[in-house]
Amino acid sequence: MMTFTLASMFLVLTFVTVCVAVPSEKAFCKIVEESKTRADGKLIKVACGDKSVLIDLVEGGTYSTLRVTGQKDRNLLTVDYFKSTHDLFIVIDGQQFNVKDEASKAEEGQKFLDLLNDPEFEFFPEAVRLIHDELQLKGWESPAVMFLYRIAIAAENYHHQLKKRTGLAINKRAKIAVDPDTYKYHGPNPELKCTFNGWSDPSMKNLIREECRGVCGQMCSSCWQWVCNDCCMHIGCFRHDQFCDTYGYMGTDCLTSRGVLWDLITEMPYDC
Repeated sequence: MMTFTLASMFLVLTFVTVCVAVPSEKAFCKIVEESKTRADGKLIKVACGDKSVLIDLVEGGTYSTLRVTGQKDRNLLTVDYFKSTHDLFIVIDGQQFNVKDEASKAEEGQKFLDLLNDPEFEFFPEAVRLIHDELQLKGWESPAVMFLYRIAIAAENYHHQLKKRTGLAINKRAKIAVDPDTYKYHGPNPELKCTFNGWSDPSMKNLIREECRGVCGQMCSSCWQWVCNDCCMHIGCFRHDQFCDTYGYMGTDCLTSRGVLWDLITEMPYDC
């Protein structure tokens, strides 16, 4: 006959409470406004719970701009790209940085870190993923859209790594979650072909072991297909993953999206 002490019953009840009562961390998001603007741009407003974000995408022929506005018209983030000179400027909460300026890189990384931890910005990955899935804007056709997607992916990866550090993520022995779409592009006989200079791994087992490095998305669990039109590996995402591996997910080059948002190697800030 099994007996329970008061302490053991408390432990069991605590375990059940933790397993069952943990609320979802992701806010419910919906697109509440979408309209075309001048210069082939789009204005998109996404509400997540009691918060909202306004995303302004501008394509002006010789320049591209991404502007992210939070509550009370607060300018959270602006990215300005000038095609003729390949210059890229980022304004984070009112402070401007030239991404080619190595001297300000550390300060820029700290500002990005502050932004990623800002309560007004923490739901940004979910908001942009909704835009990605529902509106299916093509990143390879629009630098502004590419900036939007890639910053959201970087934010998604940052929060995932933060959860791992605080013990909230699944332990290392658990089976790695893989986006079903990824299987279509990899393995010995892939169902679909890569596009835009992408390449596949003939071994799905190896790809998973390498945590899907080079696939644009949150490791293996989330492929962002509208970044480069598939779930293959691409040079921009691959280089960014290498920066994160080398300097750590909290390192400046990883936080500032080096390799995908900007790249001094090719001077192409929206590489597929």
